[in-house]
Amino acid sequence: MIMKVKPLSVLLILVVSGAMVHGLAQHTGTYHYVGWRKCQVCHGQEAVGNQCKIWQSTGHSRAHEILATDTAKGIAENAGVANPQEDLACLKCHTTGGGKEALTEREGVGCEACHGPGSGYSDLGNHVDYSDPTRVLGYMRGIRHGMYPILGIVGRHLKNREKLCLSCHRDDRPCAPQDARTRLKKKMTIQTVDKLQRGTIRLKHPLRR
Repeated sequence: MIMKVKPLSVLLILVVSGAMVHGLAQHTGTYHYVGWRKCQVCHGQEAVGNQCKIWQSTGHSRAHEILATDTAKGIAENAGVANPQEDLACLKCHTTGGGKEALTEREGVGCEACHGPGSGYSDLGNHVDYSDPTRVLGYMRGIRHGMYPILGIVGRHLKNREKLCLSCHRDDRPCAPQDARTRLKKKMTIQTVDKLQRGTIRLKHPLRR
């Protein structure tokens, strides 16, 4: 039997969750990283939209790899960083787990960098509710198991997403452009955070029914 969820109920669920969750995780330090390949088991399938394939087409997936380029080394040298692939000043934003997790230190900015350490919610039953076609209940279940509450647009979810994006996309990072006009052009705006798209770069990876 499929339970029907009314739009008002969905809105109330999201509003209440936004009021309840004030950080990016309810249980900081409780969960650990499992790596993007754990997510790929399901989210690498075309039947659900192949979110991993979309991620692999973005700069986030190559964030650690790019630190080995000559351009990155030049920027690092100007910032007083000897090896950007080993320095936490760079790794804190260019890897999942900030360079402190052996399992994810070379995967770039992966799934868990944005959705939170997945040991609690990575099991299917902890973030999927087949009785709800809106997927809201499954999302709420995921939040209860450590998923970051960043996907909604009501309550604090959009602000949480903005806070998460700006924790790395900030003007005082070592690789921030020195030129003021370029820095302004690359600034992460709330519109970009909302749409998860900047120009032709698409970061949104919705699920298909």
